[in-house]
Amino acid sequence: MKKIMIFVPFMTGYGGTETVIENLFDEYNKTLPNDRYQLSLSSIGGTIDTGWLSKIKNKTVLQLSRNKKIRKIEYLISLFFILNHQIRKERPDVVISNSYIMWFCLTVLKRIFGYHYQVMAWYHFSLDSHQVPEMFLKAADGYLVISTGIAHQLEQRGIPQSKINVIYNPIVKTDHVVPRSAPDEPTHFLYVGRIMMNGQKNLHELFDGLSQTHGKWQLDVYGMGDVAEAQEYVQKLGISDRIHFHGFADDLWHEVKKCDALVLTSTFEGLPMVLNEAIANGIPVISSNCDTGPDDIVNSDNGYLYQSGDSQQLAHVLQKFIDRQVDFNDPQKIKNSINQFYSANYFEVFMNAIDQYME
Repeated sequence: MKKIMIFVPFMTGYGGTETVIENLFDEYNKTLPNDRYQLSLSSIGGTIDTGWLSKIKNKTVLQLSRNKKIRKIEYLISLFFILNHQIRKERPDVVISNSYIMWFCLTVLKRIFGYHYQVMAWYHFSLDSHQVPEMFLKAADGYLVISTGIAHQLEQRGIPQSKINVIYNPIVKTDHVVPRSAPDEPTHFLYVGRIMMNGQKNLHELFDGLSQTHGKWQLDVYGMGDVAEAQEYVQKLGISDRIHFHGFADDLWHEVKKCDALVLTSTFEGLPMVLNEAIANGIPVISSNCDTGPDDIVNSDNGYLYQSGDSQQLAHVLQKFIDRQVDFNDPQKIKNSINQFYSANYFEVFMNAIDQYME
């Protein structure tokens, strides 16, 4: 039996990476008892919301400080010792991490102590926007990447194509459909994600775009973050009465009763799961054409891409929806537009990608 350990740093529990790991272990559980692989998760840092860990039976969770500065000190002092302790205890054949610090440390430990495991990097960000020092980047034996854009970025940085496997993050197929608003109702837009006015999520661009439109619309915002700053900004734009902040939702796609389009204005992504989740529920999408991800997902059957940073182009697309000049009324067509992301056998696909490193 081959042992595979996945190491992750502190994660909030609300992100797309957590959903992917949860889905992976959910499918792994369906294969049990499994005489080929033993899969485990090591969370070094812990999490805020623990719901995503509930389906993972074979796990170790080491809760560190939620204060980012204190947690960095804890990592600096203890990470090598924690990793080495777990490696000695479990003796894995393959170690996988989404943290370049962790996969670098695992490679160093391998060289110092002569361990025989293979180190897999499973990076979930654009390398152009979330840069990794070359020494850390090239430390892995193989690379699992979640979009074709990240694969191209690795090749540009000198990683041989033979070491790179593109494995799209999986999306669970569902029969559920979020209905459209009626023609005489305001157009319902939706944003789901961290509330960040600037930086990655770039919400000010969404608000700027909406402020340049005319007609009846409303925006529902789901997520945690800088709510007060966002509320202050939309108040200045004079659109606060049409924007509703809902916080975090456990069962989001059933809580949303009407939606005409989900909007994503990120400056960078890896593979934005929220786009696939919306499409899987029959919702068309509007997304920035940011680094890696959206252009793997968005096509003429499910939505629009606009140039990141161009709020006028975004406003033009939003206006099409407000004026009912778009035809995304067939939810099944929208759902079928991402067939390549649905995976009833994601665990098998995942394992096939790393089998070559367990020779």
